Amino acid sequence: MRRSVLFCWLLLMLAAIQVFGQAKPSAIEKPVDDAEYQRILEYYNYDQGMPSDPEIYGEWPWRGPHVLYKLSYGSVRGQRVPAYLAIPKEPAGIKVPVVVLMHGWNLFWGKNEDWVLEWIPLLTAQGYAVLAPDHFMYGERKKEDGFDNGSDRGPYYYRDWMCQSVVDLRRGIDYLESRPDIDPERIAIFGGSLGGWIGSILAAVEPRIKTVILSVPATEFETAQTPPGRIINSSNFFPNYKDLSLFMVLAKNDVPARNARAKEFFDLVQVKKDMVEYDESHFLDPQKYNKEILEWLKANL
Repeated sequence: MRRSVLFCWLLLMLAAIQVFGQAKPSAIEKPVDDAEYQRILEYYNYDQGMPSDPEIYGEWPWRGPHVLYKLSYGSVRGQRVPAYLAIPKEPAGIKVPVVVLMHGWNLFWGKNEDWVLEWIPLLTAQGYAVLAPDHFMYGERKKEDGFDNGSDRGPYYYRDWMCQSVVDLRRGIDYLESRPDIDPERIAIFGGSLGGWIGSILAAVEPRIKTVILSVPATEFETAQTPPGRIINSSNFFPNYKDLSLFMVLAKNDVPARNARAKEFFDLVQVKKDMVEYDESHFLDPQKYNKEILEWLKANL
């Protein structure tokens, strides 16, 4: 009888070890090795020294703590990128830091979404210039049967879309560097949702960025490590952040898989970093949730 009891206890202990000793499944994919990462980087390169060829269509100085310019600049593959540029009303001759603001997945709104338009005056009131472009196939670049038509696209379609979007933003930084009123040593990027996914890649491939803010980044849009998938899978980029700082902004009531991925990615980053998590759903109202972000920019830009 005693042997039977001991044997049962032993079985229970072994079962407990199996259950509680198992590692929690990872929410992210294993990053590629260094050699493959170097091959991936080639997809985001472009010919240096290309003229940005900006064209300014008009300015609006009468509302807000800034002058708002509507413009476009040249990118690769014959693309022009429509954007807003907001310059704080500072005395002439002062170089100001700049935040590149990246909108979310919003059908045809692009840079005109409320999240972007509310953040612009919040940032310019603190002395930051803001560049807010339309991502490829959004906003003024929206085409019939384009990115958001709901049809099932193939993996190479999304790879090419991301590569264009990231290089468009790098070309935007080229344009900013050409302006005498922008401080090229103080460039930040700030992406929300889809813009957070794009920003997670841009932060790794663009060395001119000083600090990164990723708000509710929707990196779960691509979880494959297939030949096209690995080019745009954030798992391969977070471990390669260098010479910058990262602020992650999450919403507790967002998609659980999105938050789980973001937290694991945050742990992979080996630079100065911090995280805040609000008791909210996916949309974080800029008027309500700005204090910690502005404090981060003040300290790190």
